[in-house]
Formats: sequence, C-alpha cells, structure tokens
Amino acid sequence: MVVWAESRVQTFEVEMLGQAVSVRATPVKYIWDFGDGTVLTTLFPGRPFPSKDVSMGYAFEGWYEVSLVTVFSGEFSVGGGAWQPIDGTVQVRSEPKWMYSDLRQARLVGDEVPEEYLDIPERGEDTLGPLNPEAEKKTLTKPRKKN
Repeated sequence: MVVWAESRVQTFEVEMLGQAVSVRATPVKYIWDFGDGTVLTTLFPGRPFPSKDVSMGYAFEGWYEVSLVTVFSGEFSVGGGAWQPIDGTVQVRSEPKWMYSDLRQARLVGDEVPEEYLDIPERGEDTLGPLNPEAEKKTLTKPRKKN
C-alpha cells in the first residue's frame, strides 16, 4: 500500500493586544500507523503511486484502520517583523481511514474485471485483519529508492 499526505506550510493571522500576529506552522514529521502493528515515521509526506516513498505490505488479509499524525513546528511574527521560533511542536491527527488488505496475486485483466476481483467483504468483527507479530516500527529520513 502506498500512502502520502497533502502537506504544506500553514499561516494564521490573529490580533493580540492590538498587534497583528502571524503564526506559521511547518510540517516536520509524519507518523503513519497501518493498524497491524506497523508504524512508520517519515520526515517527508510521501508521493502518490507509482512512487513508493511511503509504502508497506500487509502480511494478512482483512480490514485495517490506517491513521496519520502530522507533527508541526511553529514560528511567529509580530507586526510583520522577523519570524521567531516557537519552542516545541504540535501533533495533529488526521481522520483515520479503513483499508482492506487483499492478498490475491495481481493479475492483468482487460476492460471487463472479473466479479470475484471486485468482492470486498463488509467490515465487521470477523473481517478485521489480525496484528502482524513481525510488524516493525521504523523511521525513514529520506524517500525509499524506486523499485
């Protein structure tokens, strides 16, 4: 599975004590939880397929809840002055998404996809994917090389 985040610097404008204050939040880390015990921390947001910058493969079939926490650093500026760093970071959790892991082998098909390839069971207690006892928690500081 390939994942990526839409990532950008965000600027907020507020008025405090009669002064215009700008706050700039910059994403600096992404913590991906794939729901099977695999947690991947990256310093980059990943890119859509065919890139495999942030990707993983499930060991078992079933439904998994995938979540992302983005860590932001901050700076502030008062009255258009120089940007000053804000100590610490803030973590923002995105809405989790359910993904179905199907372990069937990839097959080339024509325009007509066979019905059995479209069958995904409903999410329920009996279709949740199990934890992977060999799941890893690791950090990537740069994108994976192309496969």
